[in-house]
Amino acid sequence: MNPIDSIRHRTTQPSSGQPRTSGRFGLVLLTIALLAGTACGTDPTSAADSPTTTSTPAVDQTNTTSVAPPTTTVPLIARSTATIDEHVDIRGVRVHVRCVGHGDTTVLLIAGFGGDSTSWASIEPSVADRARVCSYDRPGTGTSDPATSNATFTTQAHELRALLDTIGEPGPYVAVGHSFGGAEAITFASLFADEVTGLVLVDASPTTWPAALCAVAEDGSEGAAMLRGLCTGTFPPAGNDERLDVVAAFAEATRIVSLGSLPTAVITASRRETPPDLATSEVERLNELWNEGQQDWMALSTTAHLVTLDDTGHNIQTDQPALVIDEITRLLP
Repeated sequence: MNPIDSIRHRTTQPSSGQPRTSGRFGLVLLTIALLAGTACGTDPTSAADSPTTTSTPAVDQTNTTSVAPPTTTVPLIARSTATIDEHVDIRGVRVHVRCVGHGDTTVLLIAGFGGDSTSWASIEPSVADRARVCSYDRPGTGTSDPATSNATFTTQAHELRALLDTIGEPGPYVAVGHSFGGAEAITFASLFADEVTGLVLVDASPTTWPAALCAVAEDGSEGAAMLRGLCTGTFPPAGNDERLDVVAAFAEATRIVSLGSLPTAVITASRRETPPDLATSEVERLNELWNEGQQDWMALSTTAHLVTLDDTGHNIQTDQPALVIDEITRLLP
């Protein structure tokens, strides 16, 4: 399946309600995925069919450069074991949520920009053998209702917490975020630090990424024009189905300077996919900024480690699910 098909077909839902299609927005999401993936990505469909794929990290580091207080131990309370796959009213918006499995920790799977809970299909079953696993469709994605107000990563994190309260899914939590969802996971971990015991970032977009895309030089190429068009067409809340204010959301994320000693895994692809006609100098600039951004994410925790993969696209959870599963399970009791 090519990159366009992989984005168009991931809206299939196992539960009631009609999936949301994207039209023009889907093409823009392709552009973001191309810039956040790698030139040698594998077919997401085949990866999902082979969850035992073995990957070899190119880099595995531990960051010990900052000093912060230790993470608080979260007391265990009664936990649900029943499957939840329903739509829940959160502040007047019906949000689709799915929770399966059982264990002493709840793993929260947070999709990327415009994505939904189906993007974790290769991850959920294996993790559910060890822990409670919850995923959801943010308003404006999947089968959830359309978004009714502008959003940032802070509002999304609070809405996720309200959703968990409503369905009775207590901590401790391990937050797992892909792409833009990485910044939401970080925000959730910062806001609810006493309940979060682990963090996994799956090719998480750096705080500098929107500005990096908007700064692509105008060289007359279609790729450059498309990327610059994101700034006025997609990044404002009126330009995307989630009504996410992209610039404001990442500006908020820059104000998070420490997660203490929160156990953290930063998983990333070694290179970005880019439009074929984009200038080589711009490709190299974007790769450099992305890699610097992963180091910035690592610096948030004194116990963070980095895993860099060569043979993967941006959707590492479908291209290399075994690696993501391993990193999640490492953080479970």
